[in-house]
Amino acid sequence: MDTSASAPVLADCEMFPETAIFNTRIDDTSRFPAHANSDSWVSIAGKSTPFGANWGNSSDPAKSDDYWGMPINVVDGTAATTQWPIVSFSGISDGQSSQGYAFKSDCAAAGAAGGYSIVRDCTSLPENARRFPFPSGQVFAEGGLCAGPSQCGDHHVLVVEKGACRLWESYYAHNNTGQWRAMATAAWNLRSNEMRPRDWASADAAGLPITPLLAKSSEAAAGEIRHALRVTFRDGALAQQPTWPARFATGLDDGGIPFGALMRLKAGFVIPDSWSPQAKAIATAAKRYGIYVADIGVDFYVQGEPSSAWDPALWQQLKSITMADMEFVDLRAVTGDPRFSPDSLQARW
Repeated sequence: MDTSASAPVLADCEMFPETAIFNTRIDDTSRFPAHANSDSWVSIAGKSTPFGANWGNSSDPAKSDDYWGMPINVVDGTAATTQWPIVSFSGISDGQSSQGYAFKSDCAAAGAAGGYSIVRDCTSLPENARRFPFPSGQVFAEGGLCAGPSQCGDHHVLVVEKGACRLWESYYAHNNTGQWRAMATAAWNLRSNEMRPRDWASADAAGLPITPLLAKSSEAAAGEIRHALRVTFRDGALAQQPTWPARFATGLDDGGIPFGALMRLKAGFVIPDSWSPQAKAIATAAKRYGIYVADIGVDFYVQGEPSSAWDPALWQQLKSITMADMEFVDLRAVTGDPRFSPDSLQARW
């Protein structure tokens, strides 16, 4: 088994080093056996629950019926592509909180010699110095061209800053009359395995990055996805404590599925020859790299980007996979290694 394939690339940037857990194959069952709680967690989700391909088949944000999932923006940090506007964490509510989480968010701070740096804890900056690299042109956001915060859902805005190879993600981000507001923002250096601080969420509940774990049409069309995917479960199915590599949890069930838990498509599942190349690539990635429990949502909804390049047959094909075909993975081959750090994504040395 090849465990040393190069990391996936987006906008000329590796999506974390090749040694990161998300880029590490976990299909060797002798090294990565099924987790002791696998059967229990599968039962919580429901064995008959089908794989939900949670992304749409339109590239047009105005087509709200087909533009669902999380699109990805690419900027280069210059004024030609990037605004770097001030982002406010007040005057906004997602229905769960009446204000944003500035104290557990990352902001961009302007340097005296130009350029911007990542600052942990936006409250360490004056309110008029908290910035985020929203694109200068059209901003592609989850929900597309919705009619405002009351109708937009989570409205994630995901930004890859090429050149610097940094990832910026925001949750419930809206531009109201020229002022950007967000419930939370998070940033990563894609050249590093550094994680967010413990007990910090990100633009998702588990504190994980979103963009590297999305199903992307270009990768699927190429026939190979070299990274893990991400999945949601309902709040009541999720545990109150996370497991590595998650950093945060908001579940309700002490015995539930932990944020950060990894599941994979069982080796015995035979991927039909009749499936589209994209469906085969996604199912193969689910076997080789697995799917991380990342956020609250519908049970077994695997997340991806909206695109007209998706094969229309894919949704029904993947739906034939159910939770009975999945198993949760024991990662102690990584977490029990003396070189392991719980504050790093590194899974290979």
